[in-house]
Amino acid sequence: MTNERPKISVCMAAYQGERYIAAQLRSILSQLSENDEVIVVDDHSTDRTCEEVGSLGDTRVHLVEHRTNQGVAHTFQEALSHATGGVIFLSDQDDLWMPGKVATVLQAFERNLDVTLVVTDAALIDEAGNRLGVSYYASRGKFRSGVLSNLIRCKFLGCLMAFRSELVPKILPFPPGCGDVLHDFWIGVVNSIKSGNTLYIDKQLVWYRRHSGSVTAGQLTRMRQLETRWRLLNAVLGYWIKDRLGRRVGA
Repeated sequence: MTNERPKISVCMAAYQGERYIAAQLRSILSQLSENDEVIVVDDHSTDRTCEEVGSLGDTRVHLVEHRTNQGVAHTFQEALSHATGGVIFLSDQDDLWMPGKVATVLQAFERNLDVTLVVTDAALIDEAGNRLGVSYYASRGKFRSGVLSNLIRCKFLGCLMAFRSELVPKILPFPPGCGDVLHDFWIGVVNSIKSGNTLYIDKQLVWYRRHSGSVTAGQLTRMRQLETRWRLLNAVLGYWIKDRLGRRVGA
């Protein structure tokens, strides 16, 4: 990465996003080079999401349309499977990237060659774009990348993450225990299990939109939370055991 700027792949899962997706894509595309790509996988939207994506007329945007609804995790998984860049950013359909986000993250990778995953902070906004209180991590608590701490309370947020492409074959496919919204947890934890290094940048580089229509807006019941944590724990333990056995065989 020291000789030339790596190709960037931005992976986005879209669903019923006609209201915000075009503005989000413009905020992303303005920071990309001609060789970069944005992969949008639409999870069978019934509104004008796909039309809004197509209206941009930008050849760097590649749209994949699902014929049936398959859920957030599977949709992100498909987007990642199409990525060809050396550095991959995850993106939500309804946020806005602040100017300098891409440059700041790439600089972090450039200066820290041992880092495989970068996480940044975000400013919170409402449906109309008005600022809401403090930043994401100021409201959620200090960022931690450890496996156990994230099982208790996940601190990874996909739209604030970027990682080197070498991580992709290690995280795919996502396990069934990821449910609909915990693919970001899986990416962060697998990176740690595989001895990857996570760097947290204490800067707000995304306008993170909170509204009633967002996928993560609804709160899971306590029982559903416990069931999800149990499935995730089993998936993580299974992955960890397989990884350790593989290392012994290869030693």
